Amino acid sequence: MTSHGQDIPAQSGLQQLSLAMRPELRRFLRARGCSEADAEDLLQELFIKIATTTTGPIRTPKAYLFQILNNMAHTRRRTEMRRQARDAEWIGERRFGDDADAAPDPETALAGRDELERVEAQLADLPERTAFVFRQYRVEGHSQKAIALELGISLSAVEKHLQRAYKAVLVIRNRQEQGGLAPASSKGGIGDAVD
Repeated sequence: MTSHGQDIPAQSGLQQLSLAMRPELRRFLRARGCSEADAEDLLQELFIKIATTTTGPIRTPKAYLFQILNNMAHTRRRTEMRRQARDAEWIGERRFGDDADAAPDPETALAGRDELERVEAQLADLPERTAFVFRQYRVEGHSQKAIALELGISLSAVEKHLQRAYKAVLVIRNRQEQGGLAPASSKGGIGDAVD
């Protein structure tokens, strides 16, 4: 109820809360890599969404607003990545024409497979958790914080696992640059445990 004795609809309360939390919500988006312009766009979309969507009672309205905003930011990021991939593909087709063979030549393909095998062998020599953290971060695209929560370890432990994995990959790169493609199974201290 307002000070004048009028009922305030639940949606109006969310709208008022979103306006009051606007600076905090903007910082939330900026901390997740959104530009200032994108953050403002998402905050406007959030306001419109809660103004036009009917919801029931919300137990934790602040958390609700953060979750909606987080989902909207992820959707925008995915859409932008798809758009960039589509544009890059279109530009590639325009540049090389439809007749161009998109597959690499056999020598390049063989070298790529060989390097992938060496990386996989080096990762296999790492502790299981280090290899898991590397794959979750670099292949699956999970955030370091999400990996830390999933494994129940600190963020700095995740960073140490990633550093160890990067060192292993650098060993391969250095061997390749030096022309000595020795077997990747020589650990050289890379496989020590981290936690």
